[in-house]
Order: sequence, then structure tokens, then C-alpha cells
Amino acid sequence: MKRIFGLTAALAVLLTATPAAAQMYGSPVYVPVGVSTGINIAGDFGKGMNDASLKTTYYGARASLGLAAFYVMAGVGSVKADDALVPGGTSQTAFGGTLGYNILRLPMTPVKISIQAGAGYIKEGSFKQLDFPVALGIGFSLPTPGVGITPWVAPRLHVRSQDDGTNSETKARFGGSGGVNVSIGMIGIHLAVDYLSIPVPEGATGSSGDYSPLVFGAGLNFGINVPGL
Repeated sequence: MKRIFGLTAALAVLLTATPAAAQMYGSPVYVPVGVSTGINIAGDFGKGMNDASLKTTYYGARASLGLAAFYVMAGVGSVKADDALVPGGTSQTAFGGTLGYNILRLPMTPVKISIQAGAGYIKEGSFKQLDFPVALGIGFSLPTPGVGITPWVAPRLHVRSQDDGTNSETKARFGGSGGVNVSIGMIGIHLAVDYLSIPVPEGATGSSGDYSPLVFGAGLNFGINVPGL
């Protein structure tokens, strides 16, 4: 694919931002290990930490439904690159969703394990990008009475597909995210950092290789118990 990096500066935002919980760009891939049953609503902020991430700024929202074994999430967000790195860059809207399965979520067991697969989509003109991360989340609930604290890590396989209307390319790479979830009753705080090795399209800069965006994310969430779940 030889034209993607020749697109407008605004498209550079799409190429280098990383996916989020529901695979939205500019925010980490969150894996809610040991997710509780019921409805959860979250607001997210994300910030690119290095030049490879274009130092993007992300604001978004997502909602999730936790069942006995499975959980689903969906969200939408707005992401914009640092104007110093992408002059004239505009905000872009990203959409995504996730389906997860709780491998281990016993009330008296501190170790929590989940596996999830997600899809993210973003479009600008004739350019489209799809992301398909598959992650294994491992968390550990700390013995802190009255406050739920769960650090977690989530290595993943990440498939990215790009199409500019003339050329298309699909590649798989490994990435990872990790963070901590803190909850007091129905209110929670989540923090995470995300790393992904992204392939540079062949011919984009005269050579091929990888570059590695690093993204920080934080947010608030509110849980709602649903009787019968």
C-alpha cells in the first residue's frame, strides 16, 4: 500500500492513534477483568504520550452489559492530533464494540481472567481503517476492605486493515495494555497505558518497518445493578 501516508494531515491522526476499550482511537484497549453483572457507563480521556501516537487527545463514552459469563461493550469517541505534529488536523469520530468472556470470576478468588475480541472503525473521505484486537486480561483483586482495587495486564493480538479506496493492506501485530481499576460502591476510576507495534505501510516513507504509539487513558465509570442478572 503506497498511498496511505500521502493522504492529508488529518488522515495521519487515523493512521497512528491506537484503539480503546471498544477499540476507539486515542485511548487504551481496556479489558474489564472480573466484570460484574449489570450495566456500566463510562467516560474516557486518552492522551498520546510520544510522537508515534501524534500526542492525540481523546474524549469518549461507552456502555457495557455484564452477564453471568459474558459481557458486551460499545462506545464512541472523538480524537484529535496535536496541531504541532499535524498542522490543520481535525477531530475524527471513532466507533467500536467488544464481546468478552469471563474465564475466571469467582467471588472468593482474587485472580480474575477474561478474554475479549473487539472491532473498531474510523473513516475519512475514501480512507477506512478497521482494528480487530483479541486480548487476554489477567487481574488481581487486592484485599482492601471498602475499596475495590484490581491491577490488570492484557497482552493481545492486533489485526489492522487499511483501505484508501485504491490500495488495501491487512497486518497482524502484538500489543498490550495494563492498568488499575478502583471502585467504591457503584462509582469507579480506571487508569491504563497501551502499547502497540504498528506496521508502516510499504512505500509510505521509502522504507518499511514498525512504529510504536504509547497512549495513556483515564476515566470514571458508574455501575447499575440489574435484578435477575
